Amino acid sequence: MLTMLAKLLKILNSEDSPAAVGWAISLAFVFALLPLFSLAKWLVLVAVLLLRVNLSAFLLFSAVFAVLAWLFDPLLNDFGMWLLTLPALKDFWIAVSQSSVGGALALNNTLALAALLLSVLVLLPLYWIGVKLIYWYRSHIKSRIEKWRVVAVIKSSKIYQIYHSLNA
Repeated sequence: MLTMLAKLLKILNSEDSPAAVGWAISLAFVFALLPLFSLAKWLVLVAVLLLRVNLSAFLLFSAVFAVLAWLFDPLLNDFGMWLLTLPALKDFWIAVSQSSVGGALALNNTLALAALLLSVLVLLPLYWIGVKLIYWYRSHIKSRIEKWRVVAVIKSSKIYQIYHSLNA
């Protein structure tokens, strides 16, 4: 738990742009939510590797969101089942499941369908919230934390100076 907190503080205090961290957070949510063998999950991974995304933030938030995804799996499964069994969409789902893209995205799977739909809906709002929170932390909270006596003691220690010189 302390390691995750330390990684989070390192991400928040890094020189990376808030946009890079915001994309990492939102793409980590999508990555954690989607089933393993879905084409969409692999496309997210390719996007993370090709775009300027904070990889540490992506890995940390993927782990956090994976736990949340596991907790919400039953709800997503029920929602996906509801979507797939809507009589008005029956012909649409048959056409989608018979297409190669629909099969690759595993849209005939209740969990994959609900996760993909939720991911598409939350991607940009989560990015925006992440960027705003990073700006807010760096402009309001960071300076207050640096004034704490505990932080001053840690920063003056020899171990911190060695650690800081290795990461510089």
